[in-house]
Amino acid sequence: MLVRPTDLALSARPLSIEVRVTKSEKGLVELLNWLARHNARLLRERPDLPLLYESGVRYQRESTEVWSDFLATLEQGHEDCDALAAARAGELMAWGARAMTEVDGGFARARRLGLRTVPAWVELHTRGPKGGANLYHCVVIYQVGDTFYRDDPSARLGMYPDGDRHPFPGVARPL
Repeated sequence: MLVRPTDLALSARPLSIEVRVTKSEKGLVELLNWLARHNARLLRERPDLPLLYESGVRYQRESTEVWSDFLATLEQGHEDCDALAAARAGELMAWGARAMTEVDGGFARARRLGLRTVPAWVELHTRGPKGGANLYHCVVIYQVGDTFYRDDPSARLGMYPDGDRHPFPGVARPL
């Protein structure tokens, strides 16, 4: 069931801020995880907001790189891997087992333990020649007990329409 965000949730208008960073994977990962923590704070303050996978938001590739928080992502209805991964990591941190469903790895254990928060972070994968142009892709890593899981919100939200090119189609699996 899709849940429409409340008018109040959508009433705050996004503020465009341009940040220029040196191409450093470590720096990018730090910023992405700051965005995930920011989303966790927003979600704790707004328990009326929908879960990412129930929100109707879809994956859409960007021509210009824009990193959006969860409210801005809800408003535009689409995003690419960076904002989707930061949103998913944020909801796991904010809502724990309540942000998980049966298709998520560790779901039963997280529910049984009553986890109010699940440690989660954004991981950046790069592919390309050393020193050349690289392709970047963001996924979520989260931990339930002593097991780590990988979740790819972009894949779950339409990045691979044919579904067969991704190693983890539609589910979060253990690493």
